[in-house]
Amino acid sequence: MALSWVTVPATDTRIQYVGRTYRSSTGVVFSHPGVTVRARFWGDALRMRLDDAGTGGEVGTNHFDVSVDGAPPTRLAVRSGEATYPLTPALTVGLHTVELLKRTESIVGPSELVALEVHGELREPPARPGLRMEFIGDSITCGYGTDVAFIPESRSWRAPTFTSKHQNPRRTYAWLTAMNLGAEPVLVCYSGHGVYRNLDLTTSGLLPALYGLAVPGHPAAWEFTGGSPDVIVINVGTNDTLAGSGTDASLPDEAGFKAAYRAFLQRLRTLHPRAHIVCTLGSMTDGYKKLEGHGVVKSVHVGDWITGLVEERRRAGDTRVHRHVMAEQDPATDGVAEDWHPSAATHQKMAESLTRFIRDVVLP
Repeated sequence: MALSWVTVPATDTRIQYVGRTYRSSTGVVFSHPGVTVRARFWGDALRMRLDDAGTGGEVGTNHFDVSVDGAPPTRLAVRSGEATYPLTPALTVGLHTVELLKRTESIVGPSELVALEVHGELREPPARPGLRMEFIGDSITCGYGTDVAFIPESRSWRAPTFTSKHQNPRRTYAWLTAMNLGAEPVLVCYSGHGVYRNLDLTTSGLLPALYGLAVPGHPAAWEFTGGSPDVIVINVGTNDTLAGSGTDASLPDEAGFKAAYRAFLQRLRTLHPRAHIVCTLGSMTDGYKKLEGHGVVKSVHVGDWITGLVEERRRAGDTRVHRHVMAEQDPATDGVAEDWHPSAATHQKMAESLTRFIRDVVLP
């Protein structure tokens, strides 16, 4: 039969979304890295209409991975505003699957899928994996700079700063761990944000608050109606620790951090009664920080605080919460990504450690 172009609205149930989204009046909006859109169709071509809020340039351009029939992905840079993008090369007529994965995080800007345009006919989507994992974190979980690596010349060496084209969630410890376990990953993360304070010492948009939203900065709540993940990994506390360096606010407040982290754990347990919750920290810091002044040395250890909070819950009977200790990065051996973030080599080591822990302790 002759093929024709068919426009399918983004809300069509045959379009599969993995990760956080919400329906607007004109499409489906999403912003977290790793959000994936899958479509299966009979035909020879597929296009998408996307309305993007990225402002452009080195830090404001959203990037996607596009994979056709399981082939290695190609990177697609999109522009601000609404445009139509071809997603496939010239294909033979047949059954094809296209996967679109958002590489960039919410700080770059949200995207709205308006429609898919199929030269042929859209079919039912592929089956999803049985094991589902959710990763809550900051820039490390988002994949900040993971496509580049540098060996620092000294401790005072200034690393290159953030560019959106080098952000790649597929190279993170989170994505690699999920792939190792045959699981479907969902990332809920935002660079620079913490549990009780952000890297810039502000307290708005903290990660526990962002967890309740479909898209950070948008009023749409995440409804938690799609079923709970089997395993939740929390990698937060890095920004709480590193904030305020060189100032009187350098050391994080123990009571403030513990109260916020404790409340977040309780909320996660209420939302996800049967999920395993793995609390980790790293690998830019293990949570130790000291402040020297007037001959006095003061120190704290956020990692120890997290260990204590996990033990507190386990003593209270919650045996499905676990503490995983992540090794700190070794820049001289594995290099660093932009702004001293973990390199892909470090993420690989993180994934190996976390995978072993989940296999041996969490899901034996």
